[in-house]
Order: sequence, then structure tokens, then C-alpha cells
Amino acid sequence: MKPNSSDPRFPDFYIVGAAKSGTTSLFHYLRQHPSIFIPWVKELHYFADRSHPHGGRFRKRESYLRMYESCPPGVLAGDASTSYLPSPTAALRIRSARPDARIIAVLRDPVDRAYSNYWNKRATLQEELSFEDALDDEPRRDQSGLTHGFLYVQTGLYYEQVKRFADAFGERFRVYLFDDLRSDAGALCRDILSFLDVDPDWSLDTSVVYYPSGLVRSRILGWLMVRPFPGRRWLVQRWGPHLRDLKGTVWRRNVRRPPPMNPVTRLRLIEIFRPDVERLGGFLGRDLSAWLDPRPGGPSTEG
Repeated sequence: MKPNSSDPRFPDFYIVGAAKSGTTSLFHYLRQHPSIFIPWVKELHYFADRSHPHGGRFRKRESYLRMYESCPPGVLAGDASTSYLPSPTAALRIRSARPDARIIAVLRDPVDRAYSNYWNKRATLQEELSFEDALDDEPRRDQSGLTHGFLYVQTGLYYEQVKRFADAFGERFRVYLFDDLRSDAGALCRDILSFLDVDPDWSLDTSVVYYPSGLVRSRILGWLMVRPFPGRRWLVQRWGPHLRDLKGTVWRRNVRRPPPMNPVTRLRLIEIFRPDVERLGGFLGRDLSAWLDPRPGGPSTEG
């Protein structure tokens, strides 16, 4: 893949999601490659729906493109934003800005993804309901506009999401599975590097799992991870990349493994997701029957 040489420069490739499917780890792994540039800010959200609450900083074209001004010539630029996959409009907006872009998606068992998403919201003190009550509350949340990150079921209905990007980008869209990332991250990264036409044999450190979800040890630290406080903007502007790394370290130390999902809840979610999983498996030509197995493969909440 030839890097975009136009000015202004839109990214060459996009990691579009799904949320809580290892995209943060993938973001950190790929940034190590000398032929790849991804801004230190993950989740720019520029191409997300206009209603997305976290895209304000980069809603304007100039602010978004400014994040790529330091990308060296001949180096691929990337954007990692999990809001793009579930967005009804992001695929076409990206194609309009960069029709030759490469698109990467990582999909996770939607039952486990929903549970990990829930515990991520608990870790950042944004969710107070039990998992079961939050699932029951989802229709109200959808109608009230509380959608971004709180629709644990809807976000995992992948078929239509994947089809939008497949229709828009064809062979330039590649889908990977979270299980492959977890079992052999090095092999998956090499395949992605080949897909992007950069040296696939460059050694990447894939030993760290970034931003796991779980129970927080300190609610104060959990609060500081996401809430604004006096001087935060100045700190981010001056020490952003260093703060990102520090935040990742603090986050890993502040969460512990959540309790297993209630087996009755797991069965309930399997039946909700079953039609979508079967359609997706046929569309991708992949056997996804393991996603419908009521026996958990060991609760993993990494994201």
C-alpha cells in the first residue's frame, strides 16, 4: 500500500473496532513499526456519527488532520477508532475522504464482548446497574440517546456493521477474530502488516495486554482515568504520550478480574445473538459456532 502523498493527508488505514475486542492492544503493537504512524490519541472519532460525545476535539477537519502533520513521508498513517464499526455512516464517510483506504476490524464473541464492555464502564464509574439490569435497560437507553458504549447488545450485532464496510471497501476490508489475537498476537500482526504492504517480519512486542476490564481496586483512580479535573487539558497537551503510557500502567494495576457471568444470562445472550452470528459466519465464510457455546472459554476482559 502506497502512503497517501496528498495535502492535507487523510490516514491510509483505519482500525474500526469492535470495541473491547483487543483494538487498544493492536493500536500499541502496530505503532511500533517504523513504516506505520498512528497518533498517540486513540479514538479520534472524526468519522463517527455527529452525535458521538467524545469526538468534539477532532470534529473539525483541521483539528483531525493536524494529528497527522508529523507523519514522515513514505510512512503509512492510521486511525484507530472503535466508534466507526457500529456507525451507520462512517464507512461511506471514510470512503469519500480516502477511497483507497485499508480497513481492519477485530470481532469478538459478542457475549463476552458485551460483558467486557459492561465491566469497562464499571471500571470508569460510568455504570452503576447490574449487568442484567443494564441489559433490560438497553431499549430505554437507545431511545434516550445514551448509546455510545452503553448498548452492550446492539454493539455486538456485527452482521450489518461488517456488511457496510465490506460493501464500501471490498477486498480492502479485512476482518480478524479476537481469539486469534489472544492466541497468537504476533502471527495476527504479521498478517495485518502484509495486508498493509509493509515489512511483516519487523519484530513487535505483543506481550502486554492493554486496558483490561474488571473490578476497580480504587474508585478514585477509576474516576481520574476518565473525568475532567483542573489542569487536565494542560497536562494532556504537554505530556500526552507519556500520560497515555502512565495511564495504561495505572489502569492495569487498578483492575482485577470480574466475577464470571451468570450462566442464565449467558444463555439469554446467546439466543439473542444467534441469528446475527449465523448470518455473519455465512457472510465471512468462517465457523463462528464457538460463539454460541454456553460454556465460557475462560472469562477474558481484555480490550
